Amino acid sequence: MQEGALTIILVGRSQERLQKAAEKLSIIDGTETSSDKVRLVVGDVGKAGTWMRELEKEMSVQAGVDVLVNAAGISISKILPKLELDDISQVLRTNLEGAILTSRAFLRAAIRSRIRDRKNTDSGQKPPSKCIINVSSLLALKAGSGAVPYAASKAGLLGLTRSLAVESSTSMRDLVVRSNAIVPGYIETPMIEDFSLGEVDRLKALIPLRRFGDPREIADAAVFLAQNEYANNCVLNLDGGLSAV
Repeated sequence: MQEGALTIILVGRSQERLQKAAEKLSIIDGTETSSDKVRLVVGDVGKAGTWMRELEKEMSVQAGVDVLVNAAGISISKILPKLELDDISQVLRTNLEGAILTSRAFLRAAIRSRIRDRKNTDSGQKPPSKCIINVSSLLALKAGSGAVPYAASKAGLLGLTRSLAVESSTSMRDLVVRSNAIVPGYIETPMIEDFSLGEVDRLKALIPLRRFGDPREIADAAVFLAQNEYANNCVLNLDGGLSAV
């Protein structure tokens, strides 16, 4: 919102958590209520259903949605022989299939919006591009133990990014949708709250910058990718240099 976003659509499985996120955005935006600027869609991104149609509808309203951030991610910390099929499927559905489904919804909504608006646009005027940003993970590039499905799903996001960077920028007449990715390392989020102090110290010692990343640094990268009209198949590693060692 601080960068000029008029509307934000939040998607998640928990109405309560979505509402808390909306309240945080309201505080950042400096408004008393976020109901006009933040829309909530409750649904599991790994399961197509009625919520997906609701999401497509939300994306199509007004001038449509310009940026999609696929940030959903879960992990089950077990070595592969100890994982059940349901565990593997849940991770792949949420992390990879969910990104594919929401990207499809985004593209469909973008096409409908463009068709609707074309008659009001001069024939020689090309609209600004839209952008899909996939949030991958350092484990997509650097091997680890106990997260095989997670690593595979996040590596799949990079393949999705590359494919969409070509397909969505050339296949839809005058509609251009760029596709980019962010590859975070260890970031100060709830996902690392369960780490012991010793584990935190050990991990920070491995990172050339000797610290975890701040969520705002990831947000800054997303803003750059969204605004830079020449950023397509741009993959930003934000890991403090850990991928280099």
